[in-house]
Amino acid sequence: MLRSQFAAAILFMVPSLVRAASVIPGVSHELAIARAARISNVRYQISLKLSEHATAIVGAETVSFDSKSAGDLPIDYRDGVLWSAKLNGRTIPATLENGHLRLPAAAGRNTLTLAFTSNAAPAGKAITRYEDRDDGSEYFYSLFVPMDASMAFPCFDQPDLKARFTLDLDHPDAWSVIGNTAAITTGNHSHFAETLPIPTYLFAFAAGPFAAVGSQNPAEPTIYVRKSQLARARQEAPQVQRMAARGIAFLSDYFAQPFPFPKYDLVLIPGFPFGGMEHAGATFLKEDSVLFRSTPTASDYFRRNILVLHETTHQWFGDLVTMRWFDDLWLKEGFAQYMAYKALAQLEPASNPWKHFYEDIKPLAYGIDETQGTTPIFQKLTNLKDAKSAYGAIVYQKAPAVLKQLNYYLGEETFRDGLRLYLKQHAYANAEWADLVHAFEAASDQLGHHQDVQTWAKDWILRRGMPQVEVSWSCKEGRIAEFALHQQDVLKQGYVWPMSLQIFGQMPSKAGSAPPSPLLLRVNWSEADHAVAEAIGRACPAYVFTNFDDQGYGRFLLDRISESAITPAVPDNNALLHSMLWGALWDNVRLAKSSPRSYVELALNNLPRDEQNDEAFVRIQGARLSTALHSYVSGSTRRTLLPRVEAAFSNGMLQNRDLGLRIVNFRLFTSVAETPAALQQVKGLLAGKLTVPGLTLKPLDRWTLVGQLIAMRAPDAETIYAAEKARDSSGEGQKYAYAVEAGAASAKIKARYFNDYLHSESIQEDWLTESLRPFNSWNQATLTEPYLKQALDALPAIKQHRKIFFLGDWLDAFIAGQNTLQSSREAQAVVHAWLAKPDIDPDLRLKVLQYSDALDRTVLIRQRFPE
Repeated sequence: MLRSQFAAAILFMVPSLVRAASVIPGVSHELAIARAARISNVRYQISLKLSEHATAIVGAETVSFDSKSAGDLPIDYRDGVLWSAKLNGRTIPATLENGHLRLPAAAGRNTLTLAFTSNAAPAGKAITRYEDRDDGSEYFYSLFVPMDASMAFPCFDQPDLKARFTLDLDHPDAWSVIGNTAAITTGNHSHFAETLPIPTYLFAFAAGPFAAVGSQNPAEPTIYVRKSQLARARQEAPQVQRMAARGIAFLSDYFAQPFPFPKYDLVLIPGFPFGGMEHAGATFLKEDSVLFRSTPTASDYFRRNILVLHETTHQWFGDLVTMRWFDDLWLKEGFAQYMAYKALAQLEPASNPWKHFYEDIKPLAYGIDETQGTTPIFQKLTNLKDAKSAYGAIVYQKAPAVLKQLNYYLGEETFRDGLRLYLKQHAYANAEWADLVHAFEAASDQLGHHQDVQTWAKDWILRRGMPQVEVSWSCKEGRIAEFALHQQDVLKQGYVWPMSLQIFGQMPSKAGSAPPSPLLLRVNWSEADHAVAEAIGRACPAYVFTNFDDQGYGRFLLDRISESAITPAVPDNNALLHSMLWGALWDNVRLAKSSPRSYVELALNNLPRDEQNDEAFVRIQGARLSTALHSYVSGSTRRTLLPRVEAAFSNGMLQNRDLGLRIVNFRLFTSVAETPAALQQVKGLLAGKLTVPGLTLKPLDRWTLVGQLIAMRAPDAETIYAAEKARDSSGEGQKYAYAVEAGAASAKIKARYFNDYLHSESIQEDWLTESLRPFNSWNQATLTEPYLKQALDALPAIKQHRKIFFLGDWLDAFIAGQNTLQSSREAQAVVHAWLAKPDIDPDLRLKVLQYSDALDRTVLIRQRFPE
């Protein structure tokens, strides 16, 4: 039975259902279905009073709604004080029960008036208070996803009860305020016109002495930034504004749907816990993601463009059409991510977006989907209080990767027309994944070639895990005699997936002649073993690769003939294929099929040639070399290889002809510098005795160098740290100083930081996040080992009190990070003992399984390749 049919069927018993569900903390799915079936036409009129240094915000509110029946109805409010409540002119008890106020609602139109006080704090609240340590000014901003609006004001806090909001803010005279609609400000009062229908989590405001950076082009959004950063924002704003405007134009045309809201602003938020948040008409962006703290490379600009386009796409996918429930989170996040790359491929094809997609999106998805902690893209959710855990690589990376395959499977015209139909049918309303499937099938019918999207979606959206694809082939007398594809479920659940792939075969070249045309075949298949008949009789290739152009999703391994053919010099005539072949070689290392030492040596031998490739690939290779050195190889092997790795990156940062590559090599060198000679170079860079041509060190660059000296226990590190702290007393400098000190090899310092992680409510959450990696420096296992079990035991509190992505950062740092602790059987035993406890939150168990896979993998690699 479809969810909508279920809702209609239970309408007659709504009063008893909501009465039973109302006592449960959070917003249960049962309660949400019942409320959505009963109430409609919701409007909120909200008045808030903001004042400097306030820890509490006084509010008043009028909520009006239609109810199909009379009876008990819960409205949500938690973490504040409810002073009074009147329903339809009559006072009702202002008593909260597990975050709900019971309303004796009448049939027909209801009007509820409330007075309340909500909390604001530097961290852990729905309204964040940020103090600018550069000039002492103060800023407030809201962040309500997934169900934190009910921490700020009473509301029906679920995505399918869209409402119209009116907001009035009282605030200090010098402040600017930004919200979903344009504000009319008189003195210390701002009034925001009523919004179009939006869910509670997309209602937002930001307030403080923001400065506006406008544009002479009316199509470009205004950017708001804290006043202390205005000069920097003026330098970066034009490019960001142009990209947003170009994105709006492209998406409006592609979707055949104009921009859905009356205005669009971009607000740069300091200390923001996300890259961005797509509030309708007013996207909030993390300040550091726009105003670079270190000298940017082409990849940095690329990632900023993707961020801007991702959040802009949300104005359609998420804001115009909103998922009915957070189990369909991918309907907004997956599409926003995929369409960002698709848009940039049209707007700036020279930036090679699909290569970035393979390098930046696919590995994160595969890294989770190969673990026992993975989930389907559609993640069943019984209560919104658990919705934070739905955020992660399955939604942000697997979903767009699978959509790329769907686009290839359907064809461009069917895919585009299906999206247009979906948006048209559900504008300013809600939808679920079945609605999107129907839209794609209807679009294919309209084009005269019906395509079965139901089966495809069931296999890819409702199943967890992924296929591992291998190929077997042989030749006879210079022609292909056998060619077959094989897939197996990496989780050994017995699944097979429908796939559309391009098979590539590189033909042998003859000296003095033009390279022959490669073998290129499209294959649609859904069996465990598939004979590729159309390949038989073709010229025998030197090597083959089964996922050319990266249309498929899964682990695509090289056969032994192909692996031998592409080494010792991996072909580089096609940048995407070059990167994917190296990715397949790295997969063999991660599967403990190939020696990590051999990979490092092969990469070092190829690095001079790869330096002519692009800085994005060199960055990826550098990260792999760092993982191999710090996690996979033995200490003696690391010490043997380290000078060569340091020298390669040092030479790259000092001698490469391209500034972007010099910057990337500088960052890589900083991350691996360990020998006395390399640490002396780090000191020389800080002192200005050694310079990278064309690179002026920015504050973050300097603090990264200082952090490496601290973590590596370099002589004079404490003195250098103190000098840099005195040199850079800016607000950002104070944050970086806090972060890098966590890497000090001191039991006393580790204890202080761990106490901050668990108990501090005054330290900004981004400060804590920045310090997690230094705290778990790879060479400080003896100091961090005592905290592993404590870090696991703290997970329920972190899940409850921290923002969405903090939990993943926590697990990544303590379990999956490049720490020799995480390479040991002792650590493995601690994690598996925790997982064996019978009373673990099932959601947290899955999260730990996702990250502990890296620990298990590392232990296995070290066992098989002990050198």
